[in-house]
Amino acid sequence: MRQQIDCAVLKLAAHADWVEDELQRVGCALSRIRLHSLDWDVPAEASAAEGAVALSVHAFAKSAVSLRRYDLCLVPVTIDTLGWTRQALAAIPRGPFLPLIGILSGLRSAAMQDLLELGLADFIRRPLDPDEFRARLLAVVTKMPRPGTLREPDASPATGIHPGAMALAGDRPGSRGIAGRAGHFGRGQRPAGRQGAPQYGQGQRRDRSTVQESFRQAKSQVVEKFEREYIANALASTEGNIAMAARVSSKHRRAFWALMRKHAIDASQYRPEDDEG
Repeated sequence: MRQQIDCAVLKLAAHADWVEDELQRVGCALSRIRLHSLDWDVPAEASAAEGAVALSVHAFAKSAVSLRRYDLCLVPVTIDTLGWTRQALAAIPRGPFLPLIGILSGLRSAAMQDLLELGLADFIRRPLDPDEFRARLLAVVTKMPRPGTLREPDASPATGIHPGAMALAGDRPGSRGIAGRAGHFGRGQRPAGRQGAPQYGQGQRRDRSTVQESFRQAKSQVVEKFEREYIANALASTEGNIAMAARVSSKHRRAFWALMRKHAIDASQYRPEDDEG
């Protein structure tokens, strides 16, 4: 069990009238949970409409480094800030990222499901219950072997091994970890290779970082090609009807539209042209 959980709280001007009250309500459940305010939103003077979010939708993505210090982040969401939250979640790069938990107020089930599909790890509805609040935070944190980041960490320059893999190997019960097993070999000694595995003699080296980067790039290209072709085929089969294409793909319409925008796919090119004359 962690000694302390550092929980960031996104403070938006549109939520100033209720977020503090809700967090005070669950104060009795905040043992070993420390809250940190993210006062990023600075409303424009007399230019932004009431309830509007002056914060950029790329706020989470651009703050990847500074968010690494936290274990999770609370994101309050209302009807007024739902559109901004959707765009902010969609802008987060793919890969491991800081768990985001929504504090939802006045939203219906369709919007809740949409936010989960866009990246929320979990959500809690107002009014907050102290026991449920604590249980959900702990459940999300315990699923993470180490504090997450918005960007996938690079491989270790010396070993080419993903840092998360080393942490997981060392955390498993009964496992001595990669570092522990390496300690059994004397200085200058290497573990014996498996039978049938290629052996490298003197003067031969494996560029592990290049192999891992190549794998990453190849995987990304395959996924992007699949998404692009799948969306195009779905639109072609429904003659450019986005709502119908989303249904047959078992995806929410907004998520389907986000994929279209990501790959610059125009639905109009799949719609039959009207016959003239």
